[in-house]
Amino acid sequence: MTLAPGVGVPVESPSSTDRLRTVFPFRDVVLPWIVARLVVVPALVLSAPGDRFYAGALLSMDGQWFRLIALDGYDVPYVQGSWSEYPFFPLFPAMASVPMRLGIPDTVALAGIAWLASLIAFAGIYRLASTHLAPSTARWAVWVCALAPGALSLVIGYSDAVFLAGAVWALVAADSRRWVLAGLIAACATASRPNGALIVAALFVTVFVARAGWRAALAVSVPSAAFLLGWMAYLDARTGDPLVFWAAKDAWIELSVIDFVTDPVSSFLPLTHVLVFVVAAVAYITRFRGQPMSWLVLTVLVVAPPMVLGVVGLARYAVLAFPLQLAVADVLASRGRSWVLGYLVVSSGVLAVFAHLMVAESWVP
Repeated sequence: MTLAPGVGVPVESPSSTDRLRTVFPFRDVVLPWIVARLVVVPALVLSAPGDRFYAGALLSMDGQWFRLIALDGYDVPYVQGSWSEYPFFPLFPAMASVPMRLGIPDTVALAGIAWLASLIAFAGIYRLASTHLAPSTARWAVWVCALAPGALSLVIGYSDAVFLAGAVWALVAADSRRWVLAGLIAACATASRPNGALIVAALFVTVFVARAGWRAALAVSVPSAAFLLGWMAYLDARTGDPLVFWAAKDAWIELSVIDFVTDPVSSFLPLTHVLVFVVAAVAYITRFRGQPMSWLVLTVLVVAPPMVLGVVGLARYAVLAFPLQLAVADVLASRGRSWVLGYLVVSSGVLAVFAHLMVAESWVP
């Protein structure tokens, strides 16, 4: 109970439930999060050979690497040119290892953390969209993000959701000029993916635009820098190479943009990734001027490396670079509800097919 300013009339303070509803509005955040899982999970668990129910499909692909790290850490000696766990950063498997050691099944622990992190990320995306974009765009922002084909990696046991939550809420904190908090949250994004530190560049832009000075610049960057230095020191002691997370990726077979352009129809997998990305990119080209400059920096830095080094994965990066999806929502909202609903139906269908093919045909998300 508080008093209304200048009146002295008692006013009820918001309850914790009311505050949760403000951060996680059901229609705009929670419902699209639920619908995405209703689309993806059946397509995953019913796609195993023999038409059997297989919950372990939630840990397909890189999910198995995260499971191994959560169980045993980085205990396998590094052999150059061989697959290893070193391309993966430690925050996500470390988070999952806690419930796993308490007896929670690995699928529940890893996918559960990814689910919770994606919900938190969606709440931040809604807040950013509500702050910087039109109300009609904010209404559909999370729906477009949640049902994008690349959002498959936010449902399975991947670290993408943790990165996205860290990146989004770091920008939310920076909008409020809470520089220390923004830096600490950004460090979570940094510790979740090898390219997670890119969020610091976006925060630098926010600091520059706000003319907040060098102290703010230090506040947003020091936590991520401290983690990277510590992690590299650990890797150096363990493998003799502080940048082994980069070198270890040489063992992966990547399809560069040059390879794709040379033979774009050699496989439906890269073609699907590129087409999904192009849809978002075209919308972004028409709308990026209405977004903050920090969003542009984040988008370019997140999508540029896979565009050059490996086009398989572009669908995921088109979601991790969330301003792309906000541009899609902006374009659709300007055309009316029927356009939005039609797009969401098509997009969710592609998402379900993608989930099925990841299990049935080993498609890389």
